[in-house]
Amino acid sequence: MMKMMVMLLFMLIFLLVNNKVMFFYNIIYLMGFFYLFMVMMKEDIYFMISIYFGLDLYSYFMVLLSFWILGLMFMTISENNNKNFIYLGKLFVFLIILIILMMFFFSLNLLLFYLMFELSLFPMFIIIVYWGLNYERLSAAYYLLMYMMFISLPLYIYLIKLLKLKGSFDLILLMIIKVSFSLSIWDYLILFMAFYIKLPVFMFHVWLPKAHVEAPVYGSMILAAVLLKLGGYGLLRFLKMFLFITLKFNYMMFSIGMIGSLMLSLICLIQIDMKKLVAYSSIVHMNMLMCSLLTLTKLGFISSYILMISHGLCSSGLFFMVNLFYERSLSRLMFLNKGMLNLFFSLSMGWFILCMSNFSFPFSLNFFSEIFMIIVIMNWEIMMMIMVMMICFFSSAYSLYLYSYICHGFLYFEEKYYMIYFKDMMILLIHLYPLVLFIINLNLFY
Repeated sequence: MMKMMVMLLFMLIFLLVNNKVMFFYNIIYLMGFFYLFMVMMKEDIYFMISIYFGLDLYSYFMVLLSFWILGLMFMTISENNNKNFIYLGKLFVFLIILIILMMFFFSLNLLLFYLMFELSLFPMFIIIVYWGLNYERLSAAYYLLMYMMFISLPLYIYLIKLLKLKGSFDLILLMIIKVSFSLSIWDYLILFMAFYIKLPVFMFHVWLPKAHVEAPVYGSMILAAVLLKLGGYGLLRFLKMFLFITLKFNYMMFSIGMIGSLMLSLICLIQIDMKKLVAYSSIVHMNMLMCSLLTLTKLGFISSYILMISHGLCSSGLFFMVNLFYERSLSRLMFLNKGMLNLFFSLSMGWFILCMSNFSFPFSLNFFSEIFMIIVIMNWEIMMMIMVMMICFFSSAYSLYLYSYICHGFLYFEEKYYMIYFKDMMILLIHLYPLVLFIINLNLFY
């Protein structure tokens, strides 16, 4: 794995010599394929790279997803002005994001883990403020910053307290010994709220739609695909470390997650902005993922992990498709993009597969993750069956509403729009085929 880190550092240096974006996304895809086939056939994926860096099954596919999405982000940049300072700035920021994500998913030291978790905020802040779309981007970026920094310092203080009591920051050691000193509800909230806000949990979700609406397409892609998953991945680690306190207080966050999923599903049905609809649907999925994790079962962890991968690809693809229409109609409003498939018929299958995957239609990777999640939640409390049925129904309703409203009907404006390029079709295809191909070998996630 150190070879990957050295290659990323080499790409940063190479940015001074060659700034062709094609070089960067080809190298990133090549690294992703090397990474995939290097450990695919192993029974137990676990590597110790050094004292501070390591890799196990939970971080393996998250690293692969980071490579995949960053490659797609590089593909969305135009190469028209490749000597431009803005163009070079984007390449540099993307590579910095990739290095931060690699160090976060590889880290076995709790302090390094916390540092990379907080550092991942700043490249996103830069993307929204400098390359955002509207005048509201400053308020959206400050929402993002304030929500993330709100709980940051108390969490750091608790980690220092943990070092004083246990004498180590080693993640594996702390997961083995299970931190068992008595903690109150306030301690629980301080320890876990940073990850709940990042997910985001209902009531702390306001920053996400604002950030998505104001971010450019590559900002929305990385935010939906990987940066939301940092919260889920952090929960995976912390739930194993603080097992005894989570057994006492998980039920509260579980109930907030279920109610939040239902309410946000209803909010999705009244959206007229395509990007907001996809953003709110991400929050619905993340709240269901959180509920599945909080049951503390093995199947709950696996189903959440599969959903992280499938939702990352599906949500990123939807944001990219919304941007394709936005660039041509200059509006994200649904009634101004109605009947667009009369013009862009080549996108019909892409829209259909992504919208179907968004509500877990067979056979997509989302379908298997949601089936496992429903089993786990109903096993935890049988009365949750009513809530789960309603959430699944409304999820399918807003996904079908999005697809049918945009793709069918008469065009609102009879104007000439410029064409869909071959690179756009390639980005769409690269989003789609992992969603289908991973079904062939689901044993990889176990």
